[in-house]
Amino acid sequence: MAMTCPWRRAPVDGDALAGRGGRQVNFQIGDSVQVGARVGTITDVGTVLIQYKTNDGGLRVACPWEVVKIPSLPPRVSLQL
Repeated sequence: MAMTCPWRRAPVDGDALAGRGGRQVNFQIGDSVQVGARVGTITDVGTVLIQYKTNDGGLRVACPWEVVKIPSLPPRVSLQL
């Protein structure tokens, strides 16, 4: 009887990340994101790096796998007290 390796799975329709249990995220300019402890807004999406402007005004770049998309606040909600 042939045995298969438990970590090998049958091919799944979709991208390579979906086949490995991940998911693909499409980033767009204006998306709110978190990279580590920093939060900001995407200003440019390249083929390898994503540029974002932090809430303190600095421009930074990050690899797509470091970036986490977060829901943005509605326009009328403010974080200022």
